[in-house]
Amino acid sequence: MVNISAAGIQSGRDSLSAAASVVETQQAVAAKASAIEAPAGAGAVSDNVVISTLAGRLSKAETATSASLQGLGHDALASRVNDSISRILYPLDAAHKAAAAQQEPQPNDAASAKSAAAATAYIDGRGKNPFAGLSRDQLATIAYDESGTFTVNERRAAYYQAGDDEQAWRQQVVAQAMHEYNTTGKMTDFFKSVLAHFNDLPKLEQAQYPEQYASGLEDKIKLDFNYFNHAPGDAAPTPGSLASMARQQGVSPAQDLFAMLGPEPRRATAA
Repeated sequence: MVNISAAGIQSGRDSLSAAASVVETQQAVAAKASAIEAPAGAGAVSDNVVISTLAGRLSKAETATSASLQGLGHDALASRVNDSISRILYPLDAAHKAAAAQQEPQPNDAASAKSAAAATAYIDGRGKNPFAGLSRDQLATIAYDESGTFTVNERRAAYYQAGDDEQAWRQQVVAQAMHEYNTTGKMTDFFKSVLAHFNDLPKLEQAQYPEQYASGLEDKIKLDFNYFNHAPGDAAPTPGSLASMARQQGVSPAQDLFAMLGPEPRRATAA
């Protein structure tokens, strides 16, 4: 297991303290689940995952999760998600792996059992991630399911896949940010990309970030700061400059662009 230092960017465009912004109504959940299809390029999802069965399982899990989280504010929701992650990332010793492998999905029909077995094989290093190709919303529904619809190994596989997808996006956006900075002296487009990505992530992922994460990005976008215009000589860094941001966050500007944006959630990928 490898910890990702730059985790998924997730923001609530509105405060997550209101339950309405955190939990969809069951009617909306059902409508959303009915629209679930195989991702573009049907081969993106493992042959061990039956799409029609997966749609029903996602609907069931999302409905149960919505009901259990109703009324939780930002901090309570973040704590709940963190506890869920701790259960997902159980120690990979023989005893824990054996116990996890014995879990059965509910209901334990043939298609669901096949998916659970594929997830166990992946965790054991004997196969590919069965959930590669699913959307971030679908991955979050699986990873944070506490209803028993998905096994802990399925949840772990989905959690790892979300981490892999996040890391791939970050590598791309950081490369674009460096090009922007080197050619214009600005980071405004980078902040816009981060905010757009942040707003598109599932609510359960958004809750793991500071409640004002999105507004902080919006402030940086409005500032439209040119980081080439730094203070001369040995004077203190100009407010808003990369040097100033790094000093406030206690990191090197080259260390991690995302670290300068504030605290991040736990994230992991397969070892």
